[in-house]
Amino acid sequence: MSLRMALLTLIAGAPRSGYDIGQEFDGVLTFVWHAKPAQVYPELKRLAAEGLIREQAEGSRGRRPYEITEEGTRALREWLVTTSADHAQRNETVLRSFALWVVSPREAADFLREELEYHRARLRGLRALRNGLDLRLAQDRAALLGVEAGVRRLEAMVSWAEWAIETVSHWPAPVAEGRS
Repeated sequence: MSLRMALLTLIAGAPRSGYDIGQEFDGVLTFVWHAKPAQVYPELKRLAAEGLIREQAEGSRGRRPYEITEEGTRALREWLVTTSADHAQRNETVLRSFALWVVSPREAADFLREELEYHRARLRGLRALRNGLDLRLAQDRAALLGVEAGVRRLEAMVSWAEWAIETVSHWPAPVAEGRS
């Protein structure tokens, strides 16, 4: 998925400033897509230059929200119905788990406990968000699909981390060189 489609998706739901979008990426969208402000702002300018979004009048705290244009909505619809989803994923937690054989079982368990707490906290946040959705609204009904995917993914990560902590507690100390 391109950043531009992520931005159009967010802005289609409601006008948002670059700051608002950053909050979304750091919040509910963390498990779906991540972008840094250094990526977001230039892409917003490109989308505006292409006529897919436009700036609204300056709002509170000097923020300038963007709204989607008809052309932007058409581009978003076209992306939804004419392209296949990119299923490539990156998960640094799982990548790191492949390397845990080089540390002590205690260090591995410490890493996994930290991950467990992170995923539990994110899960609490997404469950609260899910509970606050107003399913009378079309946008919230659609958001439920994504939020529920996040809840289920985080539940799986919590379960995996609990299992992994138990598993590494039975590992022998690592061999100094090579694989054990």
